[in-house]
Amino acid sequence: MPIIRAMCQNCGDVELVPSDLKILVCSNTGDSSYTFHCPGCNRVVIKDTDKKVVEILVSAGVKMSFWRLPAELEESHAGPPIEVDDLINFHFEVSSPSFLERLRSYAAKKHDEK
Repeated sequence: MPIIRAMCQNCGDVELVPSDLKILVCSNTGDSSYTFHCPGCNRVVIKDTDKKVVEILVSAGVKMSFWRLPAELEESHAGPPIEVDDLINFHFEVSSPSFLERLRSYAAKKHDEK
């Protein structure tokens, strides 16, 4: 089984086997990283990497998984940014005794419009 050397920011160089590491690739951007638990301090280590290192790690037997950015990042965002006053007003809205009833009635109205 191949030995893979990696760097922990606390322990320095550590030796790992392929099952100790996991490659993470973003399906949207192609950015990749690998992660492992340091055998010395047991901290999670995450390192950005490039395609060449990914190919080497995969050929050594490291498993790869893919993830996607949240869909909300692709939504259009119109309107002014939220300010502190907006948060304060929202706090008072959700704290009012009639909030849940107004929310139910709004949801029922939207449901009936469909």
